[in-house]
Amino acid sequence: MKLLSYCVFIFVYSLFIHTNASGHISKDLNDSSQPILQVEAGSLGSISEELKTYLREGNAKNIAKYFGSNLTLSILGENGVYTKYQSEIMLSTFFNQHKPKTVKLTQASNANNGYQYFTFSLTTEQASYRVFIKIGAGSNSQSIEELRIDKN
Repeated sequence: MKLLSYCVFIFVYSLFIHTNASGHISKDLNDSSQPILQVEAGSLGSISEELKTYLREGNAKNIAKYFGSNLTLSILGENGVYTKYQSEIMLSTFFNQHKPKTVKLTQASNANNGYQYFTFSLTTEQASYRVFIKIGAGSNSQSIEELRIDKN
């Protein structure tokens, strides 16, 4: 019986550590330094406007505040799963090479599974780009899980 109790304790403890390390933690344990995208049905407009502003400014630092600890990032065909820091640097490099002129929200949707999807049209002096952002569902907040920038 002691062995079973010990195994259950180890399992619960490891589950807690894994959950904490992967960022899927409760609001009480959440780091207050990271902005929270609230889960609300009417929040599509405010989130999209905020993202639109940061894209227009070419502000990778403010966009990165909403990244999870890891992010699926694709910029002009360079794909991968990167850390929050790596993703910010790559996005900043893109904005330094392609200064945004105009940004327009072309599509926004709430999926039944809790994900939110946004597609923006980003115009620079060189070309036009399609920016896709997927915001993942958390228990009390959401973060950007995927960002893709493709040439139109």
